[in-house]
Amino acid sequence: MRALRSRGNTLKVLIDTSFLLPALGIDVEEEVKEAIKYFYDVEVYYTEVSVLEAMWKVMKIIPAEELKIVENGINAIRNTYMQIVPDGSSFYQAYLLYQKGHRDFIDDLLYAVSKQKGILFLTIDGEFINFLKSKEEDVSNVITPRKFVSMLEKSR
Repeated sequence: MRALRSRGNTLKVLIDTSFLLPALGIDVEEEVKEAIKYFYDVEVYYTEVSVLEAMWKVMKIIPAEELKIVENGINAIRNTYMQIVPDGSSFYQAYLLYQKGHRDFIDDLLYAVSKQKGILFLTIDGEFINFLKSKEEDVSNVITPRKFVSMLEKSR
């Protein structure tokens, strides 16, 4: 599990949309919450498409009178995490994964970006990980919340 490190040898991690949801007032699995507690130990990256995906969830469950929480959450995400922009190559690789049968293009794109940039991809989506393995894709950069927490606890 090799990943690029930057400032002060800090580990870089691209997060799945699930890790943005708590900032927007949406409850998530306990293992996601636990992993977020360790974000201060790493350099966290997100994509704008994850913010869009999170907003689709917001529109389904957050009432209009609570949208100030969402606004503040988006501002906090942008001020705390680093944005990473997929390039054409990432879109191309994501399209190939989509053609292989994984029909969540955002997950496909996040995986492709993490591979291209040489950073870890933190996801709770076990089905996606199993899909990647079944297609013999390299998952050495993909990490689950439990593995993430364990890795950081060992490095302390």
